[in-house]
Amino acid sequence: MSTNQLAFLILNGLALSMLYILIASGFAVIFGITDVLNFAHGVFYMLGAYLAFTVVDATGSFAIALILGPLVVAGLGIGIERLTLHYIYDRSPLYHVLITFGVLLIVTDVVEFVWGTGTKFFPTPDLLGGAVSIGPVIYPRYRLFTIAAGACIAFLTWALFRYSDFGLIVRGGAQDKQTVRLMGVNISRYYTLIFGLGTFLAAIAGALAAPFLSVNPAMGDDALIIAFVVVAIGGLGSFGGSIVAGVIVGFIQTITNTFASEISGFVLYLLLFGVLILKPEGILGAYEIREQAAKLSYDRTIDPLNLTDRRVLVVLGLLLLIPLAFEGFSLSQYGMGLIALMFVWGILALSLDTVTGYTGLISFGHAAFYGIGSYAVALLTVHFTSSFVLGLAAAVTVAAVVAWLVGAVSARLSGLYFAVVTFAVGQMLYQLALSWSGFTGGSNGLAIDNVTLLGALDLSNTFVFYYLALSLLVLCYYLVKRIMDSPFGLQLKAIRESERRAKFLGYDTNKAKRRVFAISGAVGGVAGALFTTRQTFTSPDTLYWIVSGDALFAVILGGVGTLYGPIIGGAVLLGLDQALTIYFDYWRLILGAVLIFIVLFAPRGLVSFYYIFEDRLGDDDPAGGTANPETVAPRDEEEAVQE
Repeated sequence: MSTNQLAFLILNGLALSMLYILIASGFAVIFGITDVLNFAHGVFYMLGAYLAFTVVDATGSFAIALILGPLVVAGLGIGIERLTLHYIYDRSPLYHVLITFGVLLIVTDVVEFVWGTGTKFFPTPDLLGGAVSIGPVIYPRYRLFTIAAGACIAFLTWALFRYSDFGLIVRGGAQDKQTVRLMGVNISRYYTLIFGLGTFLAAIAGALAAPFLSVNPAMGDDALIIAFVVVAIGGLGSFGGSIVAGVIVGFIQTITNTFASEISGFVLYLLLFGVLILKPEGILGAYEIREQAAKLSYDRTIDPLNLTDRRVLVVLGLLLLIPLAFEGFSLSQYGMGLIALMFVWGILALSLDTVTGYTGLISFGHAAFYGIGSYAVALLTVHFTSSFVLGLAAAVTVAAVVAWLVGAVSARLSGLYFAVVTFAVGQMLYQLALSWSGFTGGSNGLAIDNVTLLGALDLSNTFVFYYLALSLLVLCYYLVKRIMDSPFGLQLKAIRESERRAKFLGYDTNKAKRRVFAISGAVGGVAGALFTTRQTFTSPDTLYWIVSGDALFAVILGGVGTLYGPIIGGAVLLGLDQALTIYFDYWRLILGAVLIFIVLFAPRGLVSFYYIFEDRLGDDDPAGGTANPETVAPRDEEEAVQE
């Protein structure tokens, strides 16, 4: 490599690093103070780019766009925080994640409605156009501006927290919120300002990136992943760690894009996974402080229903008769296929509830096991046999083994760190499926021939598949419920309530988490196997993190920790998805609004409405619980008790 090439590589690395620092700094600021893992961060970045494009188009001034666009986004962020997160800071991080995921769905559809789905071309400002000579290197002037602007903004943000009264208060609130309140400070107002600052930083990063990166609705997902990776490597909640990690990731991305672009994405997640395994708190993180997040707990539980419950028997009877009722109607094939896919999504949501509902661990990579099951059937069918039994066995085995391995390396983690590791694993497998095109088909996916059951039943027959999917759903529910009713299930509940107390009582909590994660992965593999069997196709999309987000959506929508609730949630979510796509172009906006409503007003999900109605009828001995989760102690109070 020549000196010129090396210098150009270094400058490109600096430019990308500064952009990553800006993207990640807002993410780190919000989490560091409020403990909110903001999954809407990417759409605020995207919105900043689109608003900058609009302002430049209207005024011709990039300077105005660089100020006005981020301020508008910050105002929007403040409004969103006051209407949603402001009321649920003391709940489990699961609810924070889902609120921001709902915002992501809404804002993405709003952007597509206002600006369309096409790419917008943002001209480089005239003053910053062209190139300048830096020694022997001729380098674009705008990228030099990005380096300088990124460094200045990062320094000013650091100085704000380090030297101002504002920074002193919010840092104190992050460490001991109750003490700050006793001093007469309304810390909730500062939380609102912090959320506004975080969204401002995301938006200004988007505005700066717009002239040399494409402006399109997909840029939000890319930015979110970068923010996630950089902040996790640097240390959740560590602003300094985000700066260090931003430089590391920026240079690694530049080098791999230059010399090995086909593995660039995979290397990024491999780096994240390696750092979290070797140093879970990140490079400069404060793991011991952040480990004790608000737990997932309820004042009254809603117990899973037995299969012999008369309500369950009535529903199962109706489901068994539906195919006969549809026989002869023109919509029979479509209707049966849709209901069968609802069963598949019910199994996926059930698999996630075994982990999240019973241990309180937030898995944001459950798409990995769904995708593994999907690819296991596809690869076995393409290369060996069309037997569904063998494909299902392979799907369950491989998914369970991978899940056990993930549990083995992440069992010592809890709260949001567990979510980060599972997210990294899912995205690593997604990138692997994209890159290993000779084996997985790459972005084109894999098409398969029809799969058979016992060599005689063709599973392309919708009615046969319907009964197969229903049978496997009932079997999975039965087995999972038996496990959760056993002493092992009680151990998992103890871990959910207080892992430290469970350890004190002599339980091997890490071993229990490994086992339940393997069980959960196996059930997720069943869902993936059924999906590919029905669709006769699979692709890397089955492994993408959005699938994990939708699975969490289904769990909360139905009722976390109830087993049957997530099955209902999965079915309702898929039904809404299909119905809304027929009548609305921007159906994700409606789903996002539904998700936010459920989290705020019915956090126990749809199943809670039955018991609320029963209570209001005056039942003296209700069978279930209330709609409101237990108000848990803030992080600082809970730590004080446990310490």
